[in-house]
Amino acid sequence: MTQLNRLLYAVDCLDVLNDPEKLPDKSVGLIYLDPPFNSNSAYNLPFKSRDRSLKPVEAFEDTWRWGAEDDGKLLDLERNPRTRALATVVKFAQEVEGIRRRRSASLAAYLLNMAQRLYAMKRVLKDTGSIYLHCDPTASHYLKLVMDCIYGKENLQNECIWYYKNASRGKRRLARSHDVIFWYSKHVNSYTFNLQDILAPFESGMTEWRYAKGGQTGKEMPKGKTPDDVITMPSLNAMAKERLGYPTQKPLALLERIVLTSSNPGDIVLDPFCGCGTTAHAAEKLGRKWIGVDISKFSTGLIRRRILDNFRYLNIDDIFVLGTPESIADARALAQRDKFEFEKWVCGAMGANGMYKNPGEKGVDGGVDGVVELPVIRQVGSKYESQDEYVIVQVKGGNVTPDAVKALSETVRRLGAVAGIMVCFDDQMGTVENQRDKSLWSDAYKQYPYIQGFSIKDLLAGEKPDMPPTYGYRHGGKTSAPQFL
Repeated sequence: MTQLNRLLYAVDCLDVLNDPEKLPDKSVGLIYLDPPFNSNSAYNLPFKSRDRSLKPVEAFEDTWRWGAEDDGKLLDLERNPRTRALATVVKFAQEVEGIRRRRSASLAAYLLNMAQRLYAMKRVLKDTGSIYLHCDPTASHYLKLVMDCIYGKENLQNECIWYYKNASRGKRRLARSHDVIFWYSKHVNSYTFNLQDILAPFESGMTEWRYAKGGQTGKEMPKGKTPDDVITMPSLNAMAKERLGYPTQKPLALLERIVLTSSNPGDIVLDPFCGCGTTAHAAEKLGRKWIGVDISKFSTGLIRRRILDNFRYLNIDDIFVLGTPESIADARALAQRDKFEFEKWVCGAMGANGMYKNPGEKGVDGGVDGVVELPVIRQVGSKYESQDEYVIVQVKGGNVTPDAVKALSETVRRLGAVAGIMVCFDDQMGTVENQRDKSLWSDAYKQYPYIQGFSIKDLLAGEKPDMPPTYGYRHGGKTSAPQFL
């Protein structure tokens, strides 16, 4: 059995949740999930350049349709006495949408898929464990019914409101400025709650007065008060240092609060829809074990790069990724089977935002498969300044032609990037070296290749291209001296 820590699966979370070999019964102390919300939208990874013909890659699509196979899934829920109530919720959603007349309705299909996964999560949760379900008003009221059916309404500990203030202001309705987070325990009286780790400061001087001069004089004043179930915390803005460009990324501080509240050091924290890895980041920082699952090969690669960049005591062998290539042979097989998934995997492993391409549309990406946003430290007068730059990534799963290498140089210049990286297999690296532009660019400390090759072998080994130490780490602003993690 694979060790249950620093583990990433690039598969549907249901495959992991239903497999006791992957996740044993009652092994997880805390589950946090920020799943799709049934928003009927596609979410992209943003990238801005002077060339407006480039389009960002689709990170995930949150659109659901009822298919023929869903009839069988619903029947399975109805036949099982333990899940019959879940089938009732899904059928209620069918009636709300009129699915008998419109087979394309999305709410019932969404709830059916979520019900299967939320039910499977109960098996892996410890008796003292908790689950936090993050959602928005699109489907939160239906999801609460689903959670009541699985965990029992008596185990709803809090309906938390994350109030993020910096909401966009519409003209036809009030600003939507909150998400809902349902906190359910597995059992009503035996769940982890670390109140002393999350105490909130007193908001007035009355408490201090009571313990200094009032009726509590001489007694020890409490260190703080129980926090409210309304969490006031801004969402990530475009300039946030921790921002990775992932469309639904949540603040690290929010996940730290949840991990501190409902888990202990050494507990396993599971995120079945781990996206860009904020839960894993919080768990690693706070001394918890963690497991992340995401169906996207891009996401799992991005998360491993994020953890390695932020926790320098770890190396690539400390983080296990299953469901993505683990060898040269695996990588070649993926490149031959689906070149677009191969490109996504490479870009995720390099921490690069991918560029959108439709299968069969040659050249639609303008010679760009990915973009690494790179803060570059340069000396300006007597101070050091971080300047935002970016590096173009091009991925080749087959032959690399001399013209392709030369075209990469042209693309880098056209887009105003500082450098370009051609990622390919070892047997093609010679072409890159022979044909690449030998120009150099520099930061405050050394020079780097304008165009360079980077092999799949080095990628699998966790190596990095010849880049500044800020590669993979975002920060901004002016500093008196370079500051790296």
